[in-house]
Amino acid sequence: MYDITIAEHPRYKIPALNYRGTPFGIDARRVVDTGIAPIFNAGMAHAKPGIGQIGAGYGRAPMTCFESAVHCAAMNSS
Repeated sequence: MYDITIAEHPRYKIPALNYRGTPFGIDARRVVDTGIAPIFNAGMAHAKPGIGQIGAGYGRAPMTCFESAVHCAAMNSS
């Protein structure tokens, strides 16, 4: 994630990485240039209050989202 973000968060640190800041600010151009799709995590709460979390997981965002964003930005800048 450090390869595709623009900064490290100054307050949210990762102890296992020698207190390096968490990756912050995904750059669509870096995603497209490196081919590294961002990892995301998700959780789902039950519709009825009080039951709590019913699912969780992680995945990678589709590369086409970032390719489209970079393409649209290039079209709008000319």
